Amino acid sequence: MAGNNAFFNRSSPADAVGQWAFAFRAAMAKVRTTMPVQVTAVHGGGLGPVGRIDVQPLVQQTDSAGNVMALPVLYGLPYLRWQGGASAVILDPAVGDIGLACFADRDVSAVVASGKPSPPGSNRRFSLADGFYVGATLNAQPTQYVQFDPANGITIVTPHTFQATANQGGGTAPQITMNSAGITMMFGSYGVQITSSGIQLLGPVNGNNTATFSGEVKGNGIELSQHIHPGVQSGGSNTGLPTG
Repeated sequence: MAGNNAFFNRSSPADAVGQWAFAFRAAMAKVRTTMPVQVTAVHGGGLGPVGRIDVQPLVQQTDSAGNVMALPVLYGLPYLRWQGGASAVILDPAVGDIGLACFADRDVSAVVASGKPSPPGSNRRFSLADGFYVGATLNAQPTQYVQFDPANGITIVTPHTFQATANQGGGTAPQITMNSAGITMMFGSYGVQITSSGIQLLGPVNGNNTATFSGEVKGNGIELSQHIHPGVQSGGSNTGLPTG
C-alpha cells in the first residue's frame, strides 16, 4: 500500500475507499477518448495520399488551484477520408476547421508510419500522441457543397469552376467544364461551347431531323436571307430540288 501513497488525496476522507476512489479518478483523468480540436496546419492531401494535419485541442486543463492551461498542439494527425479501394471523396480539412479527434488505446505510431500490422511503438495508452481527426463539427455555413435532399434531389453549388471528366476504356476523356466564362463540353477536338456570345460548335455537325431557326443563318460569313447566285438570268421558273 505504501507504493500507492502518491495517488492518495490528503484532503479526502482517510478511509481506504475514499483514497482508492481518488486514485481511480486520477488514473481515469489520463485516459483520452475524443475531444474537439481546431486545425492549425494541413500537410499534403489533394490528389495524393491522405495527408496530415496539426490541431489545437480546444478543451483546456485546470489544475487543483483552478489555473487554466492550454494543451499543446498535436502534430501530424492522420485525418479521415471517405475512400473505398481506388474510389474516394477528396475533401481535405482546412486551417480553422473545428472537428473531433479520437485517440487510440495503444501507441499507433508504427502502424501510421508503415500502413501495415505492427506492434505498439511504446507502452503508452490513450495518449494525445495517438490521435486521428475524424471530421468537422462546429463550423460555419458552407459556400460550396453537395446537398442530398430526399424532397428536392441533389444540389451542387460552387463559386468556382465545376469540372467533370470521364474515361471509359482509355483514349481522350470527355470533359465538361462550367465557370464564369460559360459551359464547355469536349470530346477530343470536338465540342460545344456556350458563352454569353452564343453557342459555338467545334467540328462537323450531322443530323437526321429538322433544324429550325427564327433568326438569321450564316455560312462562311454569308447571311442566308441575302444569299444570291450571281450571273443567273431571271425567269418565271424555279430551280430544281437539291439532289443531295
